[in-house]
Amino acid sequence: MKSVTVIINPVAGNGRALKKWQNLQPSLPEATVYYSEYPRHAVSIAKNLVKEKIARLVIVIGGDGTVHEVIEGTKGAPWIEVVAVSAGSGNDFGRTFTTVDSLEDIQDFVETSAPVKQMRIGRMHTSPKEMVFINNSGYGFDAKVVYEANQSIWKKRLNRFGLGKVVYYGLVVRELVTYQPTSLQLKVDDENHTFHDVWFVVVCNQAYFGGGMKISPHSNPEDDFLEATVVSGISRWKLLVLFGTVFLGWHTKLAAVKQFSGTRFELTTSAPLIGHADGEYSGQLLPGDVAVATLYQETWAMPIQSER
Repeated sequence: MKSVTVIINPVAGNGRALKKWQNLQPSLPEATVYYSEYPRHAVSIAKNLVKEKIARLVIVIGGDGTVHEVIEGTKGAPWIEVVAVSAGSGNDFGRTFTTVDSLEDIQDFVETSAPVKQMRIGRMHTSPKEMVFINNSGYGFDAKVVYEANQSIWKKRLNRFGLGKVVYYGLVVRELVTYQPTSLQLKVDDENHTFHDVWFVVVCNQAYFGGGMKISPHSNPEDDFLEATVVSGISRWKLLVLFGTVFLGWHTKLAAVKQFSGTRFELTTSAPLIGHADGEYSGQLLPGDVAVATLYQETWAMPIQSER
């Protein structure tokens, strides 16, 4: 039987994470439990677990941000396996990676030697800052919406009633009216590409972002490649229609959408762009700066669910 550690973000999903843990706790009486209390606290907790060098299963209860932090902290430590109990709002992690939903699932991982896959991790580097991403990282319209939503007092108020997404919808409409597309230089390995009137660029390690939008259908976190999607040269209201098609992956057929696969992406812009990594604010990309996206050599260990 593996040593079990549980890392919980008690405020994730407006308290949903804590409620899920209260239901699971009686079946995991010997688990070591940590509560993430502030931004990047889960990274510190995970790094301390790595230092102990004890084979263990880490169960993360929270949203994509908490899972992101734990995986960042455990990368390059194959003796630690990470699974998540999804309890956030977007939960894009669980659309590709292993998650558990029941006591039966958890017991399978605790009591058996489930097969493990080594999954890749992306990095977005802008001197002097480096951001890890498990799902995706990018710049532009979508990052601006997320940034404004996270600054909004209304999101916090509406989250109490499970209506936080209303803020996102309102901000999408506002930014459709006010956002100014910009020019972008994108270097994919050794090929240079120039785009004008760019709404956003996102580099993906897995297919989904934005709460279920299949932005990069061919992305696979087990392979040695990243994929970039650039949306440019499209009117404001057609962009709104495009977002509707992304849930089905149909956007890839549109002339305004360009996709690339490679091992190294270099991004430069003609105007300041707000960035995100796995939906969290990652700073601004300024004219003259270069953002470089690659994969880490280090991986993280994901146990695989057996078929019942």
